[in-house]
Parts: sequence; structure tokens; C-alpha cells
Amino acid sequence: MNDVFVWAALAAGAAAASAALYGHYLVLPAWLTGPEVCLMEDGGCAVLFRNPRSRLLGVPNALLGVALYILLGIGLILHWPSALLFVMTIPAVAMSVFLGRSLIVNGLQCRICWTGHVANVALAVAFGVRAFAQ
Repeated sequence: MNDVFVWAALAAGAAAASAALYGHYLVLPAWLTGPEVCLMEDGGCAVLFRNPRSRLLGVPNALLGVALYILLGIGLILHWPSALLFVMTIPAVAMSVFLGRSLIVNGLQCRICWTGHVANVALAVAFGVRAFAQ
């Protein structure tokens, strides 16, 4: 059951990161962002995925997410230690807390963003439970 949960969270996070990366360069369908954000320029993509916070480390955050989810998937397939997979999720959770707070403070909804943030936390919890149970 835990494997199904982890793979589902990984798939959700990868889908969210891929959509956000698409929104960084092109216009997403408005239904993917959220009701208020849809009414903004480019369906909200300019506000959500092309502002300075969308590149906290110099590259699009979404690209970092895609890379993380690929590495976590490889790690699961190759049976990397759960502690390593847990440690790999910590920066993602930290960014999710920072970016999620920004969404709340600015009163923005972003379905894609929240999907990724929830996936990050779910993966950290799942890998953390596995790591500390061993």
C-alpha cells in the first residue's frame, strides 16, 4: 500500500511540475491554475510561473521539481536507501512552505502549485516513515 501511495504522489508531483514548467514558457489552459488566477494575464501564468519567485535558484523551480521526481523514481526502482530519498525531499518541502505561504499571503489560488506542494509533503512523510522504521 505504501508503494502505491508513493508512486501516486510521485506521479501527481511530476504532473504538477511538468504543467508548471509548461506555464513558465507557454500559456496554460486557465482551468489548471484557479478561478481568480484564470482572469489574470496569460491565464495566470505570468503571475505564477514567470515571476522572480518562479526561479528561486536561477532555474525554473518547476524544472527542479521535474528533476527531483525523476531522481526519486530512479531511486525507488534502484532501491536507494529511504533515508537518502527522504533527505532529497527536504529542500522541496522547504520551497513548498515558502512558495505556499506566498500564495496564501497574496491571495492566489493555483491548483498546479498546491498539487506539487502536497506531493512534496506526502513524499517526505512517506520516505521519512520508511527511513525511521528501518
